[in-house]
Amino acid sequence: MTELAGDTIVSPSVAFESDSATERIVEIASPTKRSRRQPLITTRIGILFFVVSCCALAGSIASASFPNDRAFVSMVWIGTVAACALCGLFSIRSVRTLRTIESELRQSLGAPARWKTVRPLIGADPITEAWNELLQEAASATDADDSRSMATLDQEAVTLARAMRGLPTAWVITDLDGRMRFISPPACGLFGLADRANHGGRDLLDLLSLRTGTDTEIAKRNRLLSNVRMIHERHQVEIGGERVHLRISRSRLDGRVGDGEGMAWILSDVTQQALATQSRDQFLMTATHELRTPLNNLQAYAEALAAEEQLEVERQKEFCNVIVSESHRLGRLVDQLLTVGQMEAGSMVANRHELEILPMVEYATDQMRAQAEQKQQRLSTELPPKLPTVFGDRDKLQAALVNLVGNAVKYTPDHGEIIVRCGIHEGCVRIDVQDNGPGIDPDEQEKVFEKFYRGTNIANSQMRGNGLGLAFTREVVRMHGGEVELKSQPDHGATFTMRLPIGGQSRSGI
Repeated sequence: MTELAGDTIVSPSVAFESDSATERIVEIASPTKRSRRQPLITTRIGILFFVVSCCALAGSIASASFPNDRAFVSMVWIGTVAACALCGLFSIRSVRTLRTIESELRQSLGAPARWKTVRPLIGADPITEAWNELLQEAASATDADDSRSMATLDQEAVTLARAMRGLPTAWVITDLDGRMRFISPPACGLFGLADRANHGGRDLLDLLSLRTGTDTEIAKRNRLLSNVRMIHERHQVEIGGERVHLRISRSRLDGRVGDGEGMAWILSDVTQQALATQSRDQFLMTATHELRTPLNNLQAYAEALAAEEQLEVERQKEFCNVIVSESHRLGRLVDQLLTVGQMEAGSMVANRHELEILPMVEYATDQMRAQAEQKQQRLSTELPPKLPTVFGDRDKLQAALVNLVGNAVKYTPDHGEIIVRCGIHEGCVRIDVQDNGPGIDPDEQEKVFEKFYRGTNIANSQMRGNGLGLAFTREVVRMHGGEVELKSQPDHGATFTMRLPIGGQSRSGI
């Protein structure tokens, strides 16, 4: 605020002025009492010292001007001393209020509660009124803090606890030794514990099977219980007879002085991610093998044709047939690889036309007949003379049919039988592919339609596959408004049923 020599108009704001001996004092002027104010105390004291200095200077000059007139010089110095004494008295009176405020501030230093015992000052000057208003504001703020009773704080704690329990995260609070204090419902569900039971004092590391075990697990336990502030670990534990992959994030709770210490644990089930990574790695290995085999065959037969100038026509035809067969096999695998990205991104689209199903079924069986004859299998069809048309993408539906028939031929043992049937059922064109192969366990019948998944019996056998065929087939059929079903029993074969709506009504609208 700019200091004026004369009177100034009061502004409805708070003014802060500082002094070398004490802190600035807040002067509050009510907007309803617009009056003219006096100069600040520090300003008045400064004026008094200026007057004293002027008097002393005038006395010195007068004494020097009339050195022989002792009476005059004495009167001058007496006047000068009187003026200084009078200014000193006015200064003492002016700073009395400041001295009182400074004394109260000194006594309140380190004892904030003493504000409640400070009494207002008596007086009508602005600094006294401002000090009293400050005391009133401090008392109001203290009363507001005191109004938060223990019941209110307890209610806030209960609300916070309910919010923490409602988080969809498996979290646990333990002491420094791993004994549980609090556990969230998702964490109870993760370990198979009763949600409403009291699990206080239970050993979390025992649930994680880290109290005993290999040297690696013991080292992991020591790291989790160490003084490191934040630790991230991956751990596998058997829960309910199943192997679960966990991502553990542990942080130490360093509270204020006097607060209990402990640890906060966040447990994330990443089993599906681990399985997906494992399946993807397995897929890459399988895809590499699947790509190498037809490429080697193509190269070998092409080199044989180029090297043998006098090769018989029948042998040339045989070699050409092998090259064509391997090229089709390679093309199907590449198409499936390209389709995986579309399936992951949800961008697979269908180029729809009115289609006859019977020629497509016959084409799929003809494509697999050569492989069936190599395994001495019986591949037969039971087709009606005519079927209604469907509205769909020829290439994708054709590939889906080849996948179904090809799986049946691939996994049916030698001298087995595969039957392909077509018919109409409940407004849909129904295509059944039945085999008498090893069958599929009931627990795996839904999983075989997942990308990269291969059944236990198939994975342990010598049969190679990439785990994409059935996932691709189901996705294509669903795009056309249909569905693929599986009925199977171990050692009694399997029947895959494809249903396509007559007229091709699409679920996706693509």
